[in-house]
Amino acid sequence: MRKQTKVFLLIINVIIVLFLFSQELYARALHFIAYGDTRRDIKTREKPQIKHHAIARVIREKNPDFILFSGDMIYYDEFERFLEVITNNYAGSKMITAHPHLSLPPQGGGIQGDNEDSPPLVGGVRGGGELLHKMIPLYPVIGNHELIFGEKVDAIIKYLLEKIGVVNEPKEQVPSQSSLLSNIETLKKKLYQEIESIAEAKIKTRSRQVLCEEICGKLDPAYISYLKEALCDTKDGQSWYSFVKEADGLKIKFIALNSSLPDDEDQFQWFLNELKQFSGPKIIFEHYPPYSTGFHGCLDLMDNKSKASRFRDRYAKIFNNAANNIVLVISGHEHNYQRICRTDQTDSIQQLPVYIVSGGGGAELTGEAECDTSQIPMNGFRCLGLITAYQFIDIVADTDDKKNLTLTCKVLGLRCDLTRGLPDDDTFERQFVKDRLELIDDFTLSWQKER
Repeated sequence: MRKQTKVFLLIINVIIVLFLFSQELYARALHFIAYGDTRRDIKTREKPQIKHHAIARVIREKNPDFILFSGDMIYYDEFERFLEVITNNYAGSKMITAHPHLSLPPQGGGIQGDNEDSPPLVGGVRGGGELLHKMIPLYPVIGNHELIFGEKVDAIIKYLLEKIGVVNEPKEQVPSQSSLLSNIETLKKKLYQEIESIAEAKIKTRSRQVLCEEICGKLDPAYISYLKEALCDTKDGQSWYSFVKEADGLKIKFIALNSSLPDDEDQFQWFLNELKQFSGPKIIFEHYPPYSTGFHGCLDLMDNKSKASRFRDRYAKIFNNAANNIVLVISGHEHNYQRICRTDQTDSIQQLPVYIVSGGGGAELTGEAECDTSQIPMNGFRCLGLITAYQFIDIVADTDDKKNLTLTCKVLGLRCDLTRGLPDDDTFERQFVKDRLELIDDFTLSWQKER
């Protein structure tokens, strides 16, 4: 009788363990990272992607389920260095041992590790006790710097780099240096104007080429298969896509838009159809911020002919329609951090979505616009504060009853004082480590399904 009781208790314990394991495996919160603008510092001409590599190492240690990337991966011709950073940090340079009797679902499931020595299992088990690569899916969108191409653009960049080289020569300041700096700013504006003038048909072709050839075509096919399915197996010319993830049983749709194609009718109609097909909560990520009080707030958003302002005018009113259930809009382009929303007098959020600008992935930081920011069209939204910092957003999506979504958002990074100058590569690598990061912003968003 005692033997039967022991066997019965053993069976019950095994069932409980398996149940708890299955809850951890299949019904858990969704953890992801959002960041962008990893291109090199153009003024200092530092070695490309060094700052990004330091940031990516910290992100890897966070063990997210996936990463949303808001564009400007490269400055001009840095694709090889960008892919090297992704491969070293996100595509599987670390190995883990799989349990010989554990059968896991395909990518998207996995066991969440507590530290770097126990990362999540991704991609399934291909045999008992086999070593598996740690893979963190990266979902990118197109920024404006991926679209720098053409003979005129090449000529401007070459001349610009020559001017920058003269300024950075280790010698005493000369009276002409101020004029050189002025020339550099003039050339940069000319470069942006030239990029703005590129025909949308060429941008559409180039965007597809960047995502499907430069990224999907050059990263390990086993790693990038998730993006090929979402994007590169779609019709030719498409550089926008969507995918669905689950947070403890609640489905969330993520929609990636190409903000450099504000007038493209194919993208716009596709977007409207995506909204109709999915009634649950949605998160949008793209490059140009619809609202911003930063440098580009003046340069782009106050110019009604710019791509950024045309994108805002066409898409923001749809984002802001509560019936579309858009919770969060993540952008880059501005090399700083901003949280923009509609609030009451106590700064409590009055309505969704909340707009986040996160462009601190390695490019030279910028501050607030040098103009009257009250004149920048904000449609009733306001910036709760612009922070110059290298940073990324750590987001956990969870639900209590599959009807209420909670997004817990923490912005982690390294603040910089622009008046004191930005850290060089070596200094940055020493400073941007997990234990030294500052909590730059911390907020929670709630979405409720209509009863």
